[in-house]
Amino acid sequence: MSSNIVNNVNNQTQSSSSSTNNNKHANGKRPSLHNTNPLIVNSKQYVEPPDGGWGWVIVVAVWFDNMLVIGMLKSLGVLFPAFRSYFQESAGAISWINSISLSMRATAAPLSAALSNKYGERKVVALGGVLVVIGLIMSVYATSPYYLYGSLGCVTGIGFAFASLPALTMIGRYFKVRRSLANGLSRSGGAATFFLAPLLQLLVTNYGWQGCLLIVAGLELHLIACALLFRPLRLKEELQFEPTTTLKNHRDNQMQPHTFNDEFTKSDGFKSGFVAHRAISDRQKLKMMQQEVEKRVQQYGVTESLIVDHFPQIEPVYQPKQKSTLDFSLLLNPKWAVITLNLVLTQFGYSITLVHTVARAKLLGIGEYESAMLLSFVGLSEVVAQLSSGAFADRQYIKRIHLHKIYIGVMAIATACSLLCNSFLTMAIYCVLFGCGSGSWQGNILPLTVDTLGVRTLRSAYGFCLFFSGVCGQLIGPPIAGMMFDATQSYTYSFILATICFFIASFVLWLEVPASKFVRRKEEKARKNSAVVSTDEDYDILMQEISGLA
Repeated sequence: MSSNIVNNVNNQTQSSSSSTNNNKHANGKRPSLHNTNPLIVNSKQYVEPPDGGWGWVIVVAVWFDNMLVIGMLKSLGVLFPAFRSYFQESAGAISWINSISLSMRATAAPLSAALSNKYGERKVVALGGVLVVIGLIMSVYATSPYYLYGSLGCVTGIGFAFASLPALTMIGRYFKVRRSLANGLSRSGGAATFFLAPLLQLLVTNYGWQGCLLIVAGLELHLIACALLFRPLRLKEELQFEPTTTLKNHRDNQMQPHTFNDEFTKSDGFKSGFVAHRAISDRQKLKMMQQEVEKRVQQYGVTESLIVDHFPQIEPVYQPKQKSTLDFSLLLNPKWAVITLNLVLTQFGYSITLVHTVARAKLLGIGEYESAMLLSFVGLSEVVAQLSSGAFADRQYIKRIHLHKIYIGVMAIATACSLLCNSFLTMAIYCVLFGCGSGSWQGNILPLTVDTLGVRTLRSAYGFCLFFSGVCGQLIGPPIAGMMFDATQSYTYSFILATICFFIASFVLWLEVPASKFVRRKEEKARKNSAVVSTDEDYDILMQEISGLA
């Protein structure tokens, strides 16, 4: 009887294995959510982030996208003197044009995320490019700055939002191991201010601001070309294993008895001491198998690893996770709250320092040209930092969240030390140090968001983050610092406020640990509840498979 059982095990296991060879990859492993082999679901292929290949084309496309969006937004200030001269309006009235454009890029981020979830990045970026061009062409016919609030501020600003956020999330989808490096490379396109600003000044001088905007509209058409390079990618993280459907389909399609894979006894996930003891009878072996399966099903339910690794005769069923247009459940996720609060506080301080550094330098008696040069030092340092810090972060010597604390800490210390600066040289040193911290911080925002919240929710998570950081950071920070200067006639208190924000932002990241534990306990509780609901039926089906050995 014992020899018959052994022969039955061997013969049926070989038959079962041969029947599933078509589902195996070249490396002999069955495709699953936990290995690199692609999965075919509903005739569509789902893969892991390729970390190369077409991903490098995506990096180049996003670099140009950042150049045409962020670089152009930073360079539009060149047109302000021409606007003031043409419309004969105050600097305050003219400055609202760029403020509206910047704020619209942030406030429209959730809408951009929702459209990306529904239609994909390629279509949304192309739509953004079209809106940017329309807004620029409309601006040519402006008769007042209020007209520009709508055309150059709102229409073009929304276009920049649609063209920017989806492009950035493409990096998170195409890269995993080299995500920080790829993000740093692509973000360096925002430093195009160094040649875009002089180019716009040349165009204004030769063709006027109307001609300049028309030529810029032609340049922005390249956003559509960038969009065409954003090849859609379906990720395995967007799939979920369906245990109930898997076992139901197996039961309905079962035409002959199958056997349990003997590899089950070799799995590290089970206490399978009986493998090393040949003296144990086959019936005892089957009984122990049943006990192990019963214990695992009761604790965890029917998991993908149980089916894929140990029941080759059962074909696992996967389905795409339900995808909402905009995932509002993130607003109740404590991990998202930590990341967003950190970004808001850091953006608040960053906006204060970036906007008021030149004015503070002039107040110290530094010349106008030298004061303007300080922002160039910040920009150059940011580019170098984005590239170097990205390459370092991918080596994973230190977790990205700890690197984020360090980068923000550098910004805080540099800003605090800037209170002692009283010359061009000391201010230049401050700007270089601050740029190193801020550039590294900017390059780490997207990878940290993916690490914390995952790729599947990246569009919604990043969209909400940008919304709150734009409204509460970029829009509110500089005016508050300006009011503090009006009250004290000194930028000392403004920079102290920025320093405090940086230190609090760095401290907030320590809350990610209890937030993660809370989310993990909640997920485990939900998983156990789900396991209990399906335990009886699932256990019966698996026991029938094991009983076939006898």
